[in-house]
Amino acid sequence: MVMQGKDPFLVLLGVFILGMTFFLCGKGAVTSPPPVALQNLSEARPSTPNSIAPTPSVPQVSAAAELKRKIDALLIGNAIAFRLNSAILLPEGKTVLNSVAAILQEDPTVAFEVGGHTDDVGPEHSNWVLSEQRAKAVVEYLISTGIAAERLAPKGYGASRPIAESTTEEGRVQNRRIEFSIGPKDERP
Repeated sequence: MVMQGKDPFLVLLGVFILGMTFFLCGKGAVTSPPPVALQNLSEARPSTPNSIAPTPSVPQVSAAAELKRKIDALLIGNAIAFRLNSAILLPEGKTVLNSVAAILQEDPTVAFEVGGHTDDVGPEHSNWVLSEQRAKAVVEYLISTGIAAERLAPKGYGASRPIAESTTEEGRVQNRRIEFSIGPKDERP
């Protein structure tokens, strides 16, 4: 048999893994001890919690991270829509925010920063003001749906954090957005 390419490496890797398993686990690690027959069922010891081998811990996703994941997934295909050059929410934007509010109601202890972003068209100062106004409009709408005000902190970023090139209309549309960032309840930016 002729080995080509990475095959010798894989064979050596397999031998190494088997060797390390044998070295670390010992000779009897692969086999189980023979069963012991009990003469009397009363001889059987009840299992105690200490005799159960610990299971490896599975990392838990925090409630805040789970809510953020849900909101991000919702916002991927559903932009929060505003009137052009305005902070007035359009009906489709309110529909998306109703879904965001439903997600936020899943855990009333999680606080978020609501970040407003714009494209880089127009004066920088105007973009900062518009992004701040849009973030505030989103916060005000969410409060009107029953979300506690102390859970939401608006913040305008203008065009300072683009996620796409602003050289095309498609890129500029991607940059005009609202983002939710996890934040502690008592720390408002």
